Amino acid sequence: MPHRVSKVVASRVPEAAGAILFLIFAATLWIGGRYLDQSRWVHHTLEVETALSEAWSLLQDAEVGQRSFVLTGDEAFLAPYLEARSRLPVALDRVGTLMIDNPDQLQALAETRPLIDERMAFAEETINLRRSLGFEAARGKVLTGEGRRLMDGIGNRFDAMSEAEKKLLMAREAAALRTVRVLGTAVGLAFVATLVALAIWIVNTRRGASNLAEAHRLLTDSVAERDAAEQQIRQMHKAEAVGNLTGGIAHDFNNMLAVIISGISLAKKRLSRGEEGANEFLDGALDGANRASTLVKRLLAFSRQQPLDPKPIDANKFVAGISELIRRAIGGSINVETILGGGLWLTHADPVQLESTILNLCVNSRDAMPDGGRLTIETANCHLDDHYSRAHPGVPAGQYVLIAVSDTGTGMTPEVMTKAFDPFFTTKDQSKGTGLGLSQVYGFVKQSGGHVKVYSELQQGTTMKIYLPRHYAAPAAPNEIQLPAKTRNGTESILLVEDEIRVLELTAAGLRELGYSVREARSAQEALKVLNGDAVVDLLLTDIVMPEMNGRKLADEAVILRPGIKVLFMTGFTKNAVVHNGVLDPGVNFLAKPFSLEELSEKLRTVLEAEQVG
Repeated sequence: MPHRVSKVVASRVPEAAGAILFLIFAATLWIGGRYLDQSRWVHHTLEVETALSEAWSLLQDAEVGQRSFVLTGDEAFLAPYLEARSRLPVALDRVGTLMIDNPDQLQALAETRPLIDERMAFAEETINLRRSLGFEAARGKVLTGEGRRLMDGIGNRFDAMSEAEKKLLMAREAAALRTVRVLGTAVGLAFVATLVALAIWIVNTRRGASNLAEAHRLLTDSVAERDAAEQQIRQMHKAEAVGNLTGGIAHDFNNMLAVIISGISLAKKRLSRGEEGANEFLDGALDGANRASTLVKRLLAFSRQQPLDPKPIDANKFVAGISELIRRAIGGSINVETILGGGLWLTHADPVQLESTILNLCVNSRDAMPDGGRLTIETANCHLDDHYSRAHPGVPAGQYVLIAVSDTGTGMTPEVMTKAFDPFFTTKDQSKGTGLGLSQVYGFVKQSGGHVKVYSELQQGTTMKIYLPRHYAAPAAPNEIQLPAKTRNGTESILLVEDEIRVLELTAAGLRELGYSVREARSAQEALKVLNGDAVVDLLLTDIVMPEMNGRKLADEAVILRPGIKVLFMTGFTKNAVVHNGVLDPGVNFLAKPFSLEELSEKLRTVLEAEQVG
């Protein structure tokens, strides 16, 4: 009986672990929402500080202008006073608007405004005396000390309001830091991979909070110091974005892993009982794995870490070449129009990623026009000048090739436009998108040295503009439309080098399934022994990141030992010996992990047949 009880308890462990994990994630989401709210209040307090500082600066400007005019009688010296008099009411109204959540501060401001009115009236009186009765009359009025008394009283009240905001800021920062600590503890219990990502977020958030405190200390009269504080606020927003990104990754990967694990487990049970129907569970698991692979590729695109193989491209021919694919993707209810610019320059980009980018934009436009409409694809030469570059930091001035995708759909609100390229942000149902399409577009274009701009109005439509740098070179071969992948068999002899035993076994099995003769090696040293022998080797398929000797050095040795041997690299890393600054080295054949059997077969035939033709 005790043995049976222990088995029952053990069988419940996964369910209990799942329930605990769910509770931790729910708590994490709640704490995360609380932290975002606290972060907004910290930002709000800094805005109040800035508004108070601006209003006090205007009062000081008014006093300087008044006194300068009294001393000189020159109307030109009244400029600071006149500007302050026109801007001060607006500045005080802004302070009151920002203080709407704090009745005590609103009361203090209300009691201060009559003193400000008195001070401005006093200034106006001395100015009129200087104009009508001369210097001595105005001087006598100034020497009464009324103006100084009023300024001192106003200054004391501004100091008190500022001090109250400082205390409020400290309390809100402390609350934010406490929330961050709780959030770190909760996430630390959830998932190892998520823990690593969120640990970075927590460190950055704490640093951001510390920098905010330092920025607040430096926030005084000068514009430069106010800009420094705004920079710290932007850093905090970046930390929030990292938190949103890691949360989205954890959510989507958990869903996909659940599909994979459940499908394989159910298939194993049916196979062990000799029942039919295992294939449908395996198909579901494979679909989940493919979705996870696509998610990784889109994340790499967003982070500008995907390996690119750029080529000179004529955008007019490129758009014309994929127009039929676009029409099939968006359906017959939408009218597609292309407007190709004359004398179009060449650009330099990865044709596969550019095709995916344009299709992404067209599919988004299709979803924004459920009742049909018009989709327009335009190309043009354009020049982004220094003025545009200054208004858009990170965009170099120069000549660009423009590819614009416009629709007559529902459009976007300004709030949605500001988040359009954020990862995991989507206005679609969960079944229709993960929120990585536009972030993938953004990452690819930025990695290619370009720029993305979105224009949209509700119920009028949206235009997505892609600017790719002009390229001075001959155009590459026309882009070929990618057809659905099919396995292509071969009979050549392949030397497979992979240090991970499970990956080695599965890849070797796949190669044999395709008809190839396979020699396996778990290290570069084993592969060199094979190459030094008499075995026939038509192609070297090698991992790049391996201990002692990496795949690139192995390939160099292989070419010396076997002149004319074909080489195909594979890796799951994006920063390695054949990818520099996100771009593949010239002449390198590369296959990114994970890959399907169809992708492997297609790449092998491309490499082998291209070499044979050459």
